[in-house]
Formats: sequence, C-alpha cells, structure tokens
Amino acid sequence: MLIANPIYDAVFKYLMEDKEIARELLSLIIKEEIVEIEFKPQEQTGLADKFSVTIFRLDFRAIIKTKTGELKKVLIELQKGRHLIDIQRFRRYLGENYVQEDEIVYGQKDKVRQILPIITIYLLGFKLKGVDTPALKVNRTYRDLITGKVLYQVKHPFVESLTHDCYVIQIPRLDPSLRNRLEKVLSVFNQHFIMGEDAHLLGIPFEPADALLEKMIKRLAIAASDKEVRNKLILEEEFEYTIERALRQKDEILERKDLEIEKILEEKSKTLQEKDRTLEEKDRTLEEKNRTLEEKDRLIEELKRKLEDRNL
Repeated sequence: MLIANPIYDAVFKYLMEDKEIARELLSLIIKEEIVEIEFKPQEQTGLADKFSVTIFRLDFRAIIKTKTGELKKVLIELQKGRHLIDIQRFRRYLGENYVQEDEIVYGQKDKVRQILPIITIYLLGFKLKGVDTPALKVNRTYRDLITGKVLYQVKHPFVESLTHDCYVIQIPRLDPSLRNRLEKVLSVFNQHFIMGEDAHLLGIPFEPADALLEKMIKRLAIAASDKEVRNKLILEEEFEYTIERALRQKDEILERKDLEIEKILEEKSKTLQEKDRTLEEKDRTLEEKNRTLEEKDRLIEELKRKLEDRNL
C-alpha cells in the first residue's frame, strides 16, 4: 500500500492529529496504558528565505494507568528531528516544559496549578553513533547511595518533577525484518520502503495484521492523496533544502577559514624558524667575535710578558 512518508513534519502532524492513533502509539512506545490524552498548543511559525514554515513539536497531557492501578497525569513531549543540530531545539523545548505549570482538577471544583512529570520521546532521522538499537529507553531509578540498593517502591513529586524518562527512536536503524510489535508499528517510518525516487511516499510491502498499524496506514494513505498535506510537504522539503544548503555553505566557509588559518600559522611558523636561524647565526657571530677578542687579549698579555722579560 502507498502511504505518505511521516518522516516529514507535515505528514507526521497529520498522523498524530488522530487522537486514538496518538494514544495507542504513545502507549506502545512507553509501555504504559494511556487512558486519556489531550493535545497542548505548541506550534511556532518561523521564516525561511521567502516563504514561511511551521516548526512544531507535539505535547500531550496524558493520564496513565500504572501497573499497580494508580492513575497519574503526565506531560508527554514528542519531538522529531532530521538533523543533529535539532538537539539544541530539543533542549530548549524541554527547558520550556520544565517551567510550565498545568491546571489539575481535584474533585468537582478544586483546581491546583502544578508542574507535571515529563516523559520525552524523540524520533530521529539520523543515527546516534555507538547506539545500534532502533528503539531506546533511558529511565530513572531511585538508589540508596549508602546501601547501594534500588528503591523500587519509592516515588516522590520533587524527584518526578525534576527528572524524566526518555525514549529515543532512530528511524534509520529500523529493521525491515520487523522483529516485534513496536518495530512492526514503526514500519510506517521505515525509509527502506521509499518508492523509487520519490521520498515523499513509502510502499508498505505487507498486509497489516495489527489493528494500530492498520489505522496508521489508512490515515497515511489518505495523506498521500491529500492536496493540502502534499503542498505542506513540498514546502517543508524546500525549507529542509534551504537548511541543508546553508549548513553546507557554513561548512565550506569554515573549511576555507581553517585552511586560511592553517596557511597563516605555517607562514608564522616559517617566519619564526627564519628568526630562530637568524638569532642562531648572530649567536655564532658573537661567539666568533668573543673568541677573537679572547685571542687578542691572550696575545696582548703574552707580548706584555715578553716585554717585561726583555726589560729585566
């Protein structure tokens, strides 16, 4: 089946605007049951050359049902990046969420503003060197530094508000062999399925046997023929091309500057070597002069003694 490629932000946003798909996909990634989910507004508009482009991240308020049956409200921050430079943006957005308070309703009327625990999920369009797995979880443990024991039953709002679990999906490392359910569902991001020269489209070569995967494929198939999504996708590609061209130009400028600096340093080094040789030559000349003067002094002393001997 032919689907729009969700590595592009316009398509990814279209996919995740389906609340049920978002809830089930996030539940699958964090391996927690999300019983309720809602979007938070987070879109930002920026300018690139002569056209405007929307740069966005997806934030969700979610109620999670833990394995013990406890319900807890969290903030899930979902970000997607195609370049290593996106790390700076990830850090900035994460910092913004750490200082934001959310309104929590208790009972019928009581409302309290508090900072929610954060879960971050990153979908990367590049590989992290040395991290070979396509899906990675980095979680927290409470450890007693005196005894060394892990405190499995301990949770505190202070700690939960200042630290967070992190999930990283490396899209280029997704395996076409689809080894488990997560990798099967994430196959809609698998760039091995690009159709020929058109990177906008993926061809899913199998019939989805998973209900969530089937829903995602159907929505992405609609996106593939949606004119508005396609226009946004083309605009985004132009923006990406502008960024990549700017990065290449920056690298070229830096490379030229490095070569210029290297040349200047070589010339300075040669100049210093010449100065060192000149100083060495001067030192040798001075040594020769000193030896000549010493020889003259010795000859004068010898003549003086001879004269004194003759006078006697």
